[in-house]
Amino acid sequence: MSVQQKKILVFLSVIVFLGIMISSFIAKEKPASSSQEEKQAPSSESVQEEKEVMIEGKENPYDQTKRNTKEDLQGTKEIATEFVRAFASFNGKNPSEHIEKAKPYMSEEMYRNYKEQKERGTLTYDRVVPENLETTEVSNDNPDVIQWNVIMQGKVYDVEGNSEPEEDWYLVTLEKQDNGYKVVGVRVNLPN
Repeated sequence: MSVQQKKILVFLSVIVFLGIMISSFIAKEKPASSSQEEKQAPSSESVQEEKEVMIEGKENPYDQTKRNTKEDLQGTKEIATEFVRAFASFNGKNPSEHIEKAKPYMSEEMYRNYKEQKERGTLTYDRVVPENLETTEVSNDNPDVIQWNVIMQGKVYDVEGNSEPEEDWYLVTLEKQDNGYKVVGVRVNLPN
């Protein structure tokens, strides 16, 4: 390869690198209100989708209220909320404490999986204290499970005791087991 070809390759590499850096900078420069709008967008879209389906006269396959009893929905909503209250309360000095607190709400398989995973705090994340929990409905097309979105607002403490507000969104999946409904999955802060 000639010197001129090497120079062209280096030049092109620099241009590609600068393009990536500029595009990532522009993506980070979105106003703070847009992230809140993005979190709310799926619910607006799902409501619109539900209206369109109902207009056509067909049953909405994403509506969990059509295939579950009010008692099951209310019970699973309470389980999901209490699960997040326990699961979100992380303590770096006892990293498995939140798993033990959440155990009564989890399936045995989920409990075993989390028990094997050792979580630990960081310099900026040593303890989480949930303060406010809000549970909202989600669109769910799986008839075997019930899902809830639990929004946890609380405080995150670092190792020096300084705190910052925190908001995390938990998508909690529950399934009927021999001993009632249990949490079989949880996903935190899913991208839209």
